[in-house]
Amino acid sequence: MCIMEEFEKITTTVEHEGYYYKISDVIKILILGLLSSLKTMKEIHGWSKSKRISAMLLEKFGIKKISCYSHFTVLVGLIDSEELNKIFMEFFQKLVETVVGKTIAIDGKTVCSTANMGKYASPLHIASAFVVENGITIGQLASEGKGKEIPCVQELIRLLDIEGATIVTDALHCQKKTAKEILEAGADYVFSVKKNQKELYADVSEMIDFKLTDKYEQLNVPLEKVTKVEKGHGRIDKRTAFVTYEVEWLQKSGKWHGTQSLGAIATTTETRYYISSRKLSPLELLEITRNEWSVESMHWQLDVIFNEDRTTLLEENAQKTLNILRKTVLNVVRTYRDRFEPKLNMVDIMRNCLFDDDFLLLVLVRFDDCV
Repeated sequence: MCIMEEFEKITTTVEHEGYYYKISDVIKILILGLLSSLKTMKEIHGWSKSKRISAMLLEKFGIKKISCYSHFTVLVGLIDSEELNKIFMEFFQKLVETVVGKTIAIDGKTVCSTANMGKYASPLHIASAFVVENGITIGQLASEGKGKEIPCVQELIRLLDIEGATIVTDALHCQKKTAKEILEAGADYVFSVKKNQKELYADVSEMIDFKLTDKYEQLNVPLEKVTKVEKGHGRIDKRTAFVTYEVEWLQKSGKWHGTQSLGAIATTTETRYYISSRKLSPLELLEITRNEWSVESMHWQLDVIFNEDRTTLLEENAQKTLNILRKTVLNVVRTYRDRFEPKLNMVDIMRNCLFDDDFLLLVLVRFDDCV
């Protein structure tokens, strides 16, 4: 299964001075340009019009003619981002093969440049689902600002095949309806609990804090716990996880579907609380909650590698399209690196694609072999 062939499904064409430009050709140019570490549509268009690259596009991809830049931007705006997203989700869920036993981190990100653009009724906000073990984004949906992220994530859960996975989210998505959606999809949840759920936060924190007191531990079996010390970024991070399976009182309330364990993670500066539909061990709680940050890392790459937060496209549909294609490229590069070049970082791979057409084609060929 070839990723470029998948995008051939988008077949809309627009007539321009007697020639036809395929939308699928525009998508191919964008993917190849982004894969070559180019950040803006202007950079990608200029690169595609160069003698060397236009010859490569003709020979390897059958792209005979490239429009002028102004028309190129119009063509990008005509791409059906919803159709593109459906193809993206189908393709990368097949690549992952199965999510059973894996962790899916879900979180939202605002494209900051849209906050100050009058053409947007609200800043463009996109929720993404990221399979941690594969390092692959398998889906996303846009919402009308961060305030609509909760129903957006619930809809994303309904669209994806998450059966057998564990969904980890931040405290915003510690919602009864979200828990219900996840369980009905055949998956489990691990929610961070904060004061946006005041009653739940008070109950969970008071119960765990009481069980951690010296008086309680002298008279009862102490909570199960595990401590991990991790070094990175010039600092030492000590995290201790505690869990309890005394959840009958919460189950009887009928409010939080399927809760099987409560937990806490203590660091030198704070204690965070969690609920889960799995009977987690302390070590599992440490590992899964650490995985929550994986989707944040992907969001960071969108900004650092592609300057997404500085993208000033006026057309919202084009913004959504580029967000999907950037994630496509991150998925391709990460898969290639993990399978074939584990010692290279992703930026180096993309820079090599920019200067070496044969290497660019090799990355695509080897990626397609993985699917």
